[in-house]
Amino acid sequence: MNKILKKITSSTLLGTMLIYTTSPIFAFTKDETVYSKMDTSGNSYNTIVNSHIINSEQAEFINDLSDLLNIMNTNGDETFTQNENTLIWSANGNDIYYNGETQKKLPIECKIKYELNGNEVSANEIAGKSGKVKIILEYTNNDIHTVTINGKQETLYTPFVVVCGTIINNEKNKNITITNGKLIDDGSKTIALGIATPGLQESLNLSKSTIDIPSSIELTMEATDFELGSMITYITPKILEDEDLSIFNKVDDIFSQINTLQSSSHQLVEGANTLKEGASTYSEKSAEFNSAVKQISDGISYVNSNYTKINNGISTLQQSAPTLSSGSKTISDGIEKISDALNTINSSLSAVPESEVIDGITQISNGLTPIIAGINSVATTDNSAKIAELQALIDQNTICISNLKNANTSLESQIASLPADQAQALQVQVDTNKNLIALLEGNNTTHETTKQTLQATDATQLAQLNSGLQSIQTGLTQLLPGIKGIYSIKPVINQLAGNSTLLAKGSKELSGGANQVIDGVNALAYGSSQMKDGLNTLDSGARQLSIASNQLTDGANTLSVGTTTLAEGMTKFNDEGIDKICNYINGNLKDVKVRIEKLQDLSNEYNTFSMLNDNDKGTVKFILITDSLNKNSLSKENNDNKDNE
Repeated sequence: MNKILKKITSSTLLGTMLIYTTSPIFAFTKDETVYSKMDTSGNSYNTIVNSHIINSEQAEFINDLSDLLNIMNTNGDETFTQNENTLIWSANGNDIYYNGETQKKLPIECKIKYELNGNEVSANEIAGKSGKVKIILEYTNNDIHTVTINGKQETLYTPFVVVCGTIINNEKNKNITITNGKLIDDGSKTIALGIATPGLQESLNLSKSTIDIPSSIELTMEATDFELGSMITYITPKILEDEDLSIFNKVDDIFSQINTLQSSSHQLVEGANTLKEGASTYSEKSAEFNSAVKQISDGISYVNSNYTKINNGISTLQQSAPTLSSGSKTISDGIEKISDALNTINSSLSAVPESEVIDGITQISNGLTPIIAGINSVATTDNSAKIAELQALIDQNTICISNLKNANTSLESQIASLPADQAQALQVQVDTNKNLIALLEGNNTTHETTKQTLQATDATQLAQLNSGLQSIQTGLTQLLPGIKGIYSIKPVINQLAGNSTLLAKGSKELSGGANQVIDGVNALAYGSSQMKDGLNTLDSGARQLSIASNQLTDGANTLSVGTTTLAEGMTKFNDEGIDKICNYINGNLKDVKVRIEKLQDLSNEYNTFSMLNDNDKGTVKFILITDSLNKNSLSKENNDNKDNE
């Protein structure tokens, strides 16, 4: 038994040297290898621990702690004294090698299930059978810890890496497959190696839809007279080294930049909503103003149309003085109507104060100023530094990936020329490197997505939006003189209203004093001619004002629709784009970063299976060896179980 254990120990030490580098030694270092025999169902029934105390200081005596039973020196004649769990070795400057037995429960539990042609069967039932065989090794991590992450109590598992391997006879088995593993076929036999990390999915709090981290290994084959040699499982708590976490140092800089991006995006959304509300108010006021202008235009047109008849009547009256007495009554009535109409026009124009319209337009124009400034702020934000940082991370990962691939190429070239036990250890390192490559490539995908998002925050698009808003602001500023020009008509209308009142008074006097008609008619004809010219000018101006007002109202409606679309688009862009990206980086990525750091702490803390002095350092690994499965071995196993009973 000792010879077998020594062979396994030498190959395991080789694998360990390939997986991680020994830490600097400050005191004694105890390297433990835990060997456990398991039956064909995965139940452990015999566990032995090999301990190697590295006496780098060549001390005469070594103080050690151990809870092992039946301790014996396996490589020398050094002796020890024991007081409960305290051992004092007479080392004489030598390293100490010893082993002992333990009944302690292993941190990783293995359950082995078998299926034959899709039906679950026991090891006894499948031995010697033919058909499609599936072997399922389910690993459970029993080393559970409660840690604080972001102020909350979370459950984490010590991050053990499990590598299981076995050798399959090709004469009795074909179409061999293995999940999350590697097959090496030399023609006569196939070496199957699989990897699992039980508890890591739960520790990282990642859904399987994001990434499926295996906690089991499945081995399938088409078998004839099925039998299976021993399966050897290698377990180590060293999933990451401290230097592997340096990649997260620069990620902290990205977190702060992402917060700035998210804050700026929220400001843009608020500004767009403010612009939307202002444009909506302006559109409503513009519609009210347009309605008033239409009333004014219709009134002036009505006055001008009717005054033509009056003017013609005055001309006829001037030519037909004898009939002036009867005609003066008609003129008086008509002028009263004109006076009423002009007063109505004056009242309609007064219903919409000039200051209210001008203040409204000025308020909207002023409201655009902070929006334009905010867009300028975002448009001039330089994302090149952030993009460069992400590219640096990608380049660093790419170099690591290339180095790992080159290392695998070198290792794989050595495997074919080495004995099976050494080749198996090298293959474990190859598979571990491939898993690290997959992790780094996944990180590169995330960094590339973030980089493209930062590049998508295109200053050109924001500049186009800024140019459009500045054009709107300029148009509103240019609109003010036109509005003021509209209201400049009001004094003319006031004057016309006053003149019409005087004209009405004169027409009444004319009607009552026919003897003074001739002189009055001549004066009336002159004044009527001037009034007709004024009304023609006013009518033409009012029509142009009405057309301009319609265009202004259409523009206001378009502005309102456009700002509504802008506000909705900015909200959607923020909610579905910026916020999701920022929340993922600030949430999921930060959480995973903290969890990985906590897992690294747990990995560093797991340094012994038996016991260790506080000042000493330790490393530990586990090797689980299952019994071979065939008809003869099962019969012997059953007989042994009966004897034990």
